[in-house]
Amino acid sequence: MRGFRGVFIPLALGAAAFIVLAGSCSSPSGPGPLGRMVARSDCKSGGAAAAGRAVAAEAGRECLEYEYDGRSVLRLKHVNAAFNCCPGEVSAAIEISDGAVRIEEKESSSLCDCNCLYDLSYEITGLAPGAVRISVVGPYQPEAGPPLEFVVDLGQAVSGTYCVERTVYPWGF
Repeated sequence: MRGFRGVFIPLALGAAAFIVLAGSCSSPSGPGPLGRMVARSDCKSGGAAAAGRAVAAEAGRECLEYEYDGRSVLRLKHVNAAFNCCPGEVSAAIEISDGAVRIEEKESSSLCDCNCLYDLSYEITGLAPGAVRISVVGPYQPEAGPPLEFVVDLGQAVSGTYCVERTVYPWGF
């Protein structure tokens, strides 16, 4: 019986120590930054006449509103993102690396013979303070137009809006 205890106790203690040490080897900062789409508006170009007039005043601009909490959460709202009137599922591939956030927006179908403007909201978590290049690429952004891209210092809590002028359909009429 002594032989069993002499072998079992050291093995059990060794296994317990391994489990504790293995659990402590995780990254102290946790996983890297993560991004996700949190909301999408309906088509802003259609609907009630009053709503259409309100959109027309800002329709010639594509904007990105941003708000950073000063610690780790960046909220973005892509105002006047262009998609087909029947886009199916709207999704986004979000890449976050080396001081850059790149969002590539996509639609699963384009079944209608028209395009609409939408608002899309995103949340990036785990983003450390510092200078960040933010860019958004959509399926209908004109190649000849300016990109929706800018650099912002997220060294503290900050918010703002960055816009580019768009004169082609569906932004300009």
